[in-house]
Amino acid sequence: MSWWTERVQRVVFVTMVGLGLTVGFVLGTREALDDPVLDVEEPRVRVEAGVATVQVTVRNTSTDTAYCPEVGIAAVDREGLDLDSGVALPDLGDGRIEPRGNANFIGTLTDLSQQELDEELDEYVAFIEDENPCP
Repeated sequence: MSWWTERVQRVVFVTMVGLGLTVGFVLGTREALDDPVLDVEEPRVRVEAGVATVQVTVRNTSTDTAYCPEVGIAAVDREGLDLDSGVALPDLGDGRIEPRGNANFIGTLTDLSQQELDEELDEYVAFIEDENPCP
């Protein structure tokens, strides 16, 4: 007689499904309640001769940690795909953002054709690639 009966299989299956649901719920709730420490404001964009200059303000919501973030920028089409992307560098200084402070970052996107700008472009976005707590 084998110990791997249908009843044991059902119990194992129900246990695995229950554990999966519990872990999924806990991780989902944790992610939903987790506020980002660096808040990226809406990018400001200037386009001249096919070159988009993107400026964005990043605010540090932490009360005790300074950050030196890496900020990415992108031009996105209607399907959410990048038409072009790049890195935004600090406008002034080294990009260190003190607790409750903010800094401006500027980047350029040069690989956009006039057709992409006219027909495909949906929006410009800015995002944090790496938070980098400062030493």
